Amino acid sequence: MEKSKQLDPFGKSVWTAALLIAGIAIGAGELGLPLALGGAGYYPAVAGVCLIYICTLVSGMLIARLVVESRHGDLPVLFLKYLGNGWATLFNVSYFTLAFCLLVAYWSGLLSLLGGYALVMCVLGIGVYIGLCYNCELLRKFCSLGTIALIISFLLLVAIGFCNSKHSFQSVSHWRLMAPGLPIILCSFGYHQIIPTICRQLDYQPSAIRRALLLGTFVPLAVTLLVLTLGFRIFSQNELMEAAKLGLPMFALFRNHGANELVFIIGRCFSILAIATSLLGIAMAMNGALADIRFRRMNTNKFRELLVMVPLPIALLCPHLFVTVLGIAGGIFGNIIAGIIPIMPFLTRQRFRPGYLLLWLIFVGILFTELAQMLKLVPPLF
Repeated sequence: MEKSKQLDPFGKSVWTAALLIAGIAIGAGELGLPLALGGAGYYPAVAGVCLIYICTLVSGMLIARLVVESRHGDLPVLFLKYLGNGWATLFNVSYFTLAFCLLVAYWSGLLSLLGGYALVMCVLGIGVYIGLCYNCELLRKFCSLGTIALIISFLLLVAIGFCNSKHSFQSVSHWRLMAPGLPIILCSFGYHQIIPTICRQLDYQPSAIRRALLLGTFVPLAVTLLVLTLGFRIFSQNELMEAAKLGLPMFALFRNHGANELVFIIGRCFSILAIATSLLGIAMAMNGALADIRFRRMNTNKFRELLVMVPLPIALLCPHLFVTVLGIAGGIFGNIIAGIIPIMPFLTRQRFRPGYLLLWLIFVGILFTELAQMLKLVPPLF
């Protein structure tokens, strides 16, 4: 009887795992999407979100399959086993660079959202965050509670926001501007680093893991589409394009554009909770990754603390980096971690399917789109 409960695919642990995935995935990406895709228009933006959702869900399923097969270690050890030292090193470098870029974006977003109390709150937050990094069970509880609060604030935001919307979906569609926005969409579905933890939590049961991934990723999909819709209803397309030039989170700009005061307050609460749960997610993922990587001359705890604290002064010096850093994080490093490297073990002769190759080429295309945009070879987002 006890064993059947453990294998129950809709048991309590599955919902806990799904909440964990949702809390990590919902974060800075949703706050930058309406701005990044304002020039493309509503319908190209929705198409881009659905495309990335399908791609990241499939790549997440593939990672889970590798984890279940190996049943040992975190992602660095996993790719060392399947791809060798070179690709594993690229993954490690990309992983910690992604964490650094996201932390710069998170601190930048918090500084713009918290206003005059930003510095004090961020310093206190760093202390709490470093303390949480050493207690995985406490981290999971905080993240689950934060996700519940996040969902409640989001439902309030949607209900009140749509009642106070002033624009319809009569935006001009520019499909060619959808591709440069795909890297930021990737940030809205970035949960892959936590998959080994999910697999361990569910005792490596494939059916439970699949359902946790489906349930957990459906929430950020719904949130992303609703935030996108809300952005196009509250702001005009021209306002979104102008606001994107400031490089701030969407809800940090509400008051400047005459939005309802209640929408402004709830929107900021949602934004802060979204960033906070993503911060906790990075902490949990770092715990697993640092356990698998040995630094010969550096204590891993010191490395974690440096990784957390250094982005804050960068965000203080350059407070308008939010949208730019998200594009780099998602389009390059998140792309390598969530798409390019995880699919490569399935391109071997024994596992090969044409669909895997197509999926891998989509991620490679997004990578080159972001690189080309950085080199000004394609039209910029704004």
